[in-house]
Amino acid sequence: MNRRNNRKRTILDRKGLVEKMLEETAKTIDDIKYDIEKSIIDYTFVPGKDIIETDEDIIVRVDLPGIKKEDIELKLTESNLKIKANFDITQEIEQGSYITFHDRKSGVIRRSVRFPKKVMPEESKATFENGVLTVEAPKVEKTESFTLEIK
Repeated sequence: MNRRNNRKRTILDRKGLVEKMLEETAKTIDDIKYDIEKSIIDYTFVPGKDIIETDEDIIVRVDLPGIKKEDIELKLTESNLKIKANFDITQEIEQGSYITFHDRKSGVIRRSVRFPKKVMPEESKATFENGVLTVEAPKVEKTESFTLEIK
């Protein structure tokens, strides 16, 4: 009888150990999943951009949806523009009266734009409206265009 109780106890001990290992493995997997998602957001999210060159200026437009103006930092030289934007976006989805999902993403977006021509950083202007950052930088050497008549 005593041998039978020891065997049951051993089986229960092993079962408890296996359950504990499974719980720890599930927690580790959740932690890894969180780290991978954060890494993907931090390092692979590159906002869309347009570069427009006029006779006078280089205009750069960058999409930064969900980001606040005060969370954007710009560094401008005569050859490039560096954008750093911190974001902390919470999305709430409600289904019915009981189920609510929260999706929260936070991190840093970095984008570097090389100008096709040299610009004057001290005379540049930046605006941020409806999630679009616009930087207008006057060119150092302005191009004068004119209409050429074909003969």
